[in-house]
Amino acid sequence: MQKTFDEYLSEFIEYLKVSRNYSFHTLISYKTDLSQFGVYIVKSGLCRESNSLPEIQNIFLDFSNIELNFLKSYIADLTDPDSGNKRYSRKSVSRKISVLKSFYKFLIKKKYISKNNASFLLFPKTLKRLPSFLSKREIENLLGEKYISEISILDKAIIELFYSTGLRLSELINLKIQNIYFSNRTLKVLGKGSKERIVPFGKKAELALLNYIGIRDICNTEKTDIFFLSNSGKKLYPMQVNRLIKKNLSIVTDIKKKSPHVLRHTFATHLLDNGADIRAVKDLLGHESLSTTQIYTHLTPEKLKKVYKQAHPRA
Repeated sequence: MQKTFDEYLSEFIEYLKVSRNYSFHTLISYKTDLSQFGVYIVKSGLCRESNSLPEIQNIFLDFSNIELNFLKSYIADLTDPDSGNKRYSRKSVSRKISVLKSFYKFLIKKKYISKNNASFLLFPKTLKRLPSFLSKREIENLLGEKYISEISILDKAIIELFYSTGLRLSELINLKIQNIYFSNRTLKVLGKGSKERIVPFGKKAELALLNYIGIRDICNTEKTDIFFLSNSGKKLYPMQVNRLIKKNLSIVTDIKKKSPHVLRHTFATHLLDNGADIRAVKDLLGHESLSTTQIYTHLTPEKLKKVYKQAHPRA
């Protein structure tokens, strides 16, 4: 028996939520991308509507009738300047293809279809851009006594922890005080997909966190277990932390992008530059795949010079 597009979609999203433990934001992203695919199906006339209602949710659909060429046409439409639609970047198109592949795997799993045409879709070649990161001199300027003594205790604790651990923004703002173990200088972090990992932090970060606790206790009027709080005692929201980081990075660097992720990139780059094993860095960052971590294996100018001096006979 055929289902409506909305029934397929709802079942898939529930599967991702329960079985795959996907985050709320990821579920919204998947739903948005697949709804866009539904719009394309409606415009193509490849379906019949329920109760003569034009809404996408009401279309009856048999995915067995959707051929590979139709899927290719949909992907091509995303980048066609003459389609009248927004043109998407290669990265966005790759994400939408990935969502389609995941959706079709689900349809196979549930035996709604017998052939997975989405498995034949090819990802567009993406331009590999090196992540923005701070040089060691810029980090020294940022965390040096001259500058670090002039900023707030909260700013210092957040910057030190970002650079010391490579945490994601969401991981930092959701960090709980009971998950900071000062006895062995480690954190228990709840990462993507609600996966926990243990991350060590250094002495400088420990000192910054201990200094901040006194301020936190004053602000914590609601007795929350969230570690980083605003002056009003509320959990920090992402825009606050983004502004905090941008303000401080602007003092020491001219790089275009100034965000918490830059400190995460810097953490990984400096570890690898100093000989850390890439698999260890992968675990510290909470990456599922080693290929994700490999974007940090670029050579910095300082490392190139060092290799040259060590290896070239006439250096």
